[in-house]
Amino acid sequence: MDLVITQELAHAESQQDAASLQRAYQLIKSANLGKSEFDPTESFSPDLFVLCAEQALKMGQPDVSEDCIQMYFKAKGPVTQFLGRAHLCRAQLCAPKSTENLEEFENCVTQYMKAINFAKGEPRYHFLVYNASVLYWQMVRPFLKPGYHHHLISSLSQIVNVLNQTEEEDKEWQAELMLELLECYLQAGQKEEAAKFCATAAPFIKANVPQKYRHIFSVMVCHELLDEAQLKEEKRTSVSLSVTYHMNVLKAKLDKNELPEDVNAILKKTYKHLSYYNHERFPSIREEKILLLFELARLSLTLKCEQISSDCISDLKKIDSQDPGKLIEIKCLEYELEALGLESKVKVYARAAVEAQLNIVQRLDITLQRAVRLGDPRVIHVVCTTQWNTCLPLLQHNLRHHLRKPLANVADVLEKGDSLMVLLRCQVHMEMVHIEEDEDRLEPAMRHLQKAMRLDSLGLYQDQLRMAFNRLHLCTRLYQSPERAEDKAVVAIEQAKKAIPKDSVRKKRALLVNAGLALAPDTFQIVLDSENGAKVSTGKTGGRFSYLFAKARHHIISVDKAAGHLRRLGGENARDRIQIWAELAKVARKQGVWDVCRTACRFCLLYDNVKAKKPTRPKRGTRKKRGGDSAAQDGWGPSEVTSQRQASPSLLRKFAEVGFINAEVRRWWVGVGACALVEHCP
Repeated sequence: MDLVITQELAHAESQQDAASLQRAYQLIKSANLGKSEFDPTESFSPDLFVLCAEQALKMGQPDVSEDCIQMYFKAKGPVTQFLGRAHLCRAQLCAPKSTENLEEFENCVTQYMKAINFAKGEPRYHFLVYNASVLYWQMVRPFLKPGYHHHLISSLSQIVNVLNQTEEEDKEWQAELMLELLECYLQAGQKEEAAKFCATAAPFIKANVPQKYRHIFSVMVCHELLDEAQLKEEKRTSVSLSVTYHMNVLKAKLDKNELPEDVNAILKKTYKHLSYYNHERFPSIREEKILLLFELARLSLTLKCEQISSDCISDLKKIDSQDPGKLIEIKCLEYELEALGLESKVKVYARAAVEAQLNIVQRLDITLQRAVRLGDPRVIHVVCTTQWNTCLPLLQHNLRHHLRKPLANVADVLEKGDSLMVLLRCQVHMEMVHIEEDEDRLEPAMRHLQKAMRLDSLGLYQDQLRMAFNRLHLCTRLYQSPERAEDKAVVAIEQAKKAIPKDSVRKKRALLVNAGLALAPDTFQIVLDSENGAKVSTGKTGGRFSYLFAKARHHIISVDKAAGHLRRLGGENARDRIQIWAELAKVARKQGVWDVCRTACRFCLLYDNVKAKKPTRPKRGTRKKRGGDSAAQDGWGPSEVTSQRQASPSLLRKFAEVGFINAEVRRWWVGVGACALVEHCP
């Protein structure tokens, strides 16, 4: 019977025949129940359970595989390599479907570690350790995105240690896992552990996989994982390490925003060192010199040193490379250099410069299609990154419609390759939301928004995306009255946005005022009327400046009412309200409704003006007021507003934007007031 089952499994593997697999599975299942169509007393090898499970996994039949593994463990066969292989099958079956299910991830890792611990003690089973490490790495790939690296440290460090113990022959694979573990330590912020790990990983890689030593050396320099004196001593051993050292020192200072004044001199010195690398005399160093030239060219472009980047590109062209991927990368460098030459003119949006930049975007879009046909993920990432950097200066509301197709192509290509550049992907989808929304294509905009929310693994844009999602959802129901005051304000603002240029300012103003009244029904109209001269009462006095005095007094009294609004409201939906007030100010400014703009700015900046106060103890014998301070009772009181403002860069930026708008519109208003004062003077 074993022979028949083995033949069926072999036929299923060679011909990818699902019928053969099913016949083998049914024979195994019948024999396990003692109802074999052959001799029921015939011995049955439990190894066949695992063989069938493995083949079922390869052919995409997890149910069959799961059943076979369960039968194997119930049979309690002899301890052989098939026990480890069974654990590997079970690990693949319970692999997590997404990064959100950490319980599944832990269960899967447990199965891999069982297989590894079983195999590491017996040299003849060491191949299972290697297989387990490969399968494990395939499984954890989704966890290599920002914010998830720390989940891998424990299991990956164990696998690296076991591979060292088993003296694995594939040293390059060990070095690859070591570099990935080092990256996990750094991404998790465990710099001390990373430095300790480098003490063993660096010598291993230098001795066994010298072609990867430059990589770990660059990491050690960039993150200062080794004593500076040791790094300087090490860089003297080769031109490659010397060039790598100087480049990564600059990268480290760039990350800290501590660039020295002589950046160009350092880059020139680095390029001069690289010119000593004679690839014609020593062809073995040719590939390494190409990589260093690419790295130096990109760093020079980042630091805006056109001369060095141009020299690097020229050297790359002189090296006769037939690799199509390298040729595409050189093209990308040329486009970036061309864009750098246009930068000063693009900043002021000179028409010729903008058109030239758009032309670069179009050429990069064609280059991206070539990279996709080539199929090299690294080259695709290079082109996508270059395209994104080229598009950034053009992401203005009146220009971004030109970028719809190029950015959509970038998003699609990265999504099809399941790229781990999740931050870039998230940002591209966010811009696509604006582009689609500008053209009233709400369904595509909503799809891009949902993708951006899934890709925001660090939560950098959490509030912004949540607000945008709610706004788009409300846009699809503009003619349904929402219940929340914040939603009512959003709907009114969106209706105001859709006003055509021919509509009167009065019509636009009415919609914007409705938004303000929804957010602050008790005080918005009062603060808005602070600028309304018709509301000013001069009383019986009729002096020369009585009207101006009454107008100023009316303004002060009306404006003071705004402060009480936040005290009464407390911290209710504070983040949402900050965003909505800011949006109201922007829309009012764009449509020229200046009094609403100034009033919205005032209400928005109330949240920025709140200062954290140390709570004082009530005096003995005094009773606390019933109800107390609503801001203190709520989840977001004044101190919470301040702490959230300090912790959230997006809030800081929002307050800065509104502050600039406020300064702009008040400067104009003060000018009008000065003119009015002159009119009343003799």
